[in-house]
Amino acid sequence: MPTKNIHVTVQDLLDQFRGALRFRWAALGVAWCVGLALWTAIFFIPDTYEATASVFVDARTTLSQATQGIGLSDDIASQILRVRAALLGVPQLQKVADQTNLFAGALTPQARQAVLEGMLKNIDITGNLAPNNRSAAVFKITYKNHNRLVALHVVDRLLNTFVEGTLGGKRQGSEQALNFLKAQIADYGRKLSDSEQRLADFKKQNVGLMPKEQGDYFSRLQHESDALTHSEEALNVAVRKRDELHQELRGGQPFIPGSSSAALGGVAASATDTEAQIERAQQQLNQLLLRYTDNYPDVIALRQTIKELKARQAAEMAAARNGDATAAARVGLAANPVYEKLEEQYNQSQVDIATIQQDIADRRQRIAKLRSMMGSAPQVEAQLAQLSRNYDVTRKQYNALLARLDSTRLGQKAAATGTVKFEVIDPPTAKYRPVAPNRPLLIVAALIAAIGAGLGAAYGMHLIRPVFVSTRQLAAVTGLPVLGVVSMAWHERYQALNRRRSVLFAGGAAGLLVFWVAVLALHSHISHFVRGPLA
Repeated sequence: MPTKNIHVTVQDLLDQFRGALRFRWAALGVAWCVGLALWTAIFFIPDTYEATASVFVDARTTLSQATQGIGLSDDIASQILRVRAALLGVPQLQKVADQTNLFAGALTPQARQAVLEGMLKNIDITGNLAPNNRSAAVFKITYKNHNRLVALHVVDRLLNTFVEGTLGGKRQGSEQALNFLKAQIADYGRKLSDSEQRLADFKKQNVGLMPKEQGDYFSRLQHESDALTHSEEALNVAVRKRDELHQELRGGQPFIPGSSSAALGGVAASATDTEAQIERAQQQLNQLLLRYTDNYPDVIALRQTIKELKARQAAEMAAARNGDATAAARVGLAANPVYEKLEEQYNQSQVDIATIQQDIADRRQRIAKLRSMMGSAPQVEAQLAQLSRNYDVTRKQYNALLARLDSTRLGQKAAATGTVKFEVIDPPTAKYRPVAPNRPLLIVAALIAAIGAGLGAAYGMHLIRPVFVSTRQLAAVTGLPVLGVVSMAWHERYQALNRRRSVLFAGGAAGLLVFWVAVLALHSHISHFVRGPLA
């Protein structure tokens, strides 16, 4: 079934072709007319010339490497891309058009705008920085125009503007950055002075409430509370130590039997031994009683002397018990070194206790003072922290701007010396052969269009004046069976005429092809003849 459908389709196409073949002379005439018209139009299409220039850009010069990291910006890539975009802007295109006389004849704003749009359409700037080397690239500037000299002039101006714009834009950007930084430094200088003045005034107004080295309010309060607890614990330890020493002193002996000279040195040697005096006085009394009675004046005096010596001895013993070293020496006692050591430690513990008690009193006073400031000190510290933070931020920004200003000035000097290298690889050039239109291709397309127009005209006439060219077609249209066909019996004279017509038709078709070949071979000469030679 598919094969039968294809056969029917082919038969229908052949029937239509045979029907259109009746108007082959009309088709040949249309083909000739269309072909001649299209070929003539092709040669009247103005030539388009293309001018190009190539420039090598290298930002890694010796100077640029030495100044890397300073100045406004070391990213020459963004600067070149910005200049490339600026070249295609309306102001720059107007400038180039004025310099190359492209506005000649454009008297109205609409005409000038059309010229600028044509320039934007015909200008092409290609080339990017290398992916692995963002400091070097080759840029190509291309412009198309119907006048070769104008194309060269435009590319030359664009090339100069590209180089000057890149360097000049960097210098201009440095100047703008310097002015901006100076304005910002002046502004931040005023802000810094205001912050310093506010901070100084705040400290004057809140003397005594400022945070100390120990920290903020709550840190100081916690520190004092911890220190108070530690001091109270130290006091308890000192008191216990003192009580233990006191108990040992109460049970100890301040003096022990010994040499008085060992205890008192020269004082004991010169002093009268009371006990020896009592013994001598008693011996004298005993001798006197052997000879005299109790009422003898010497006996009475000697007894009074013994009484006084014993009273003095009792007083000395009492003084020795109370710790009198001189009295102890007179009674023949020496200081106990262990007792003296305990007594020294006891006295030191008393001093320590007094010191700790005073420290506790001072800390309790400071804690009470801090607690009395609980309502105002945290707010004061919060305000001080905010003022100090604002001051630190402003000072940091101010110092950063000063450093940036110095680096920008140095970078500007480096840029003036030359941190980017431009090398023109290909100066502006334009071939004498136009790049457009592609006339050989258009001539071939015109032939195809002419043939198609001829075939279309013949088929259209067949549709207007249709005939049956086969019994199948007749049967299909009428729905009746075809019983037979009577062929046309041409006279010999008509057959000769048909042969001549066929030869003439073939000659006309061949002439069209020969003419096409000639046009294709001589298109450059024909173009010069029609439009005249261009410079």
